[in-house]
Parts: sequence; C-alpha cells; structure tokens
Amino acid sequence: MERVTKKVGKRFGKDILCLIDFTKQGFVSLISPPQTESTDKGKLFNSFTHPQVTYTSHCVERFSERTQTMDNCIITLDSYLDEALLTYGLHEGYLVSSQGLFAYVIEDDRMVIKTYINFELLSDDQIRKYYTHDMAAFLTPDMISEEIDASDIILMDELPSGDPDKRA
Repeated sequence: MERVTKKVGKRFGKDILCLIDFTKQGFVSLISPPQTESTDKGKLFNSFTHPQVTYTSHCVERFSERTQTMDNCIITLDSYLDEALLTYGLHEGYLVSSQGLFAYVIEDDRMVIKTYINFELLSDDQIRKYYTHDMAAFLTPDMISEEIDASDIILMDELPSGDPDKRA
C-alpha cells in the first residue's frame, strides 16, 4: 500500500487524493487532485475532509519538508487537523494536536491554515504555552509514562511529596 501511494505521489504530486478499492474485481484506484484557488496568499488547497478549511501552498510545502514525505500531504494534514480542531478557541490563531501546531486565520468564513510546525521543532517556551493543563485530555497513550522519572511533563497532583528540590 505504501509503495502504491509513493508511486502515485511521485507521478501526480503530494497534494492528491488517492483512494484504492480492493472489492471491485481486484485493484481499482481513484486519483483526484485537490480543488485549488489562487489568491494574494498564493495557491490555496481545499481540504478533502473539512469543507471550510484550506491550506496555503507554504503549509503543504513545509509539512512535506518537515515530515520528509512526498505523498498524500493533504490527507495527512486533514487527519492531524481532526484532532487539532478540538482545540479551536484555546489559543487564538493556533490549533494544537499531539503531532504539532497549526497556525491559521479566519478569512471569508473559512479557516486558512498558514503553516504547520512539528512537535519536535517547538521550543520549550512554545510547548509550555500551547501544551498546558487544558491539553492533558489530548495526550495519547504512547505519550504517557508509567515511571515518573521518565516523564517530561508531570501533572501537579502527581508530584512526589518530600524533597522540594526533586520536583523541578
């Protein structure tokens, strides 16, 4: 499957929708380019799953660079955005997911995603700013440690009692 999407991405570009159906007489694929529009912000790519969301060409290019992928960038952005949309309103102009941070503006009754920043590229200050206690509900099981010493983030009610120097 991965090999097929790489071939499709190489031939048609990283901003296509590729659906593969194995139920109709074997292997059938549908390839659909995204709907685009040219604006003063450059080329905008419509989301495949969110009708009021568009991505700037800058966002798609940066995402491709930062995730080192050339295939199905818009589909992957859409899947990350599913989670991030739950944080709408928590941080003005930003949506937060477990994978990274989206910067957006609302323009003409639609959300324009300006850029995407991988979690690994965020500074400590940005992590503290965007991944606060209100984001604890979005932590995935692989982000949660059983051992307190192996944790990067410790919730206040889980701080070990005793020596205050070991709390920091």
